[in-house]
Order: sequence, then structure tokens, then C-alpha cells
Amino acid sequence: MPTYKLTAPRNMGKITKGYILQVPSRRNGSPNAQEVETVLKALGFTDRQTLSYASSGNWKVEELK
Repeated sequence: MPTYKLTAPRNMGKITKGYILQVPSRRNGSPNAQEVETVLKALGFTDRQTLSYASSGNWKVEELK
């Protein structure tokens, strides 16, 4: 199962620029929005605006090896 490092390229709701997440995924290339949302909720980001940035296209994505 690949794991990805997601870095916020700008402020996104309550997430500040530069914030880093690690997201395990069943996909290769990038995690899907549901996987990112699950991690955001686990970290306490439950407001609607912040969760609207769950798509991996909003983040700088790097695969961890």
C-alpha cells in the first residue's frame, strides 16, 4: 500500500500553507479524495470548508518510499 506526503501549497480553510499530511492509499499515483478526507477528519479538520479541499489536486503530492 503506497503512502503519500501531501503538502498544502496555500491556505485551505483551517489548513495553513505548508501543512503536511501522510495519506495511505490503495491507489498508485495519488490518493483519492475519500482517503484524504478520512485523514483530515482524524486530524480534527471537520469543518465543511476545509474538507472541500480533500481532492489530491489541491495538494502537492509526493510518494513516500
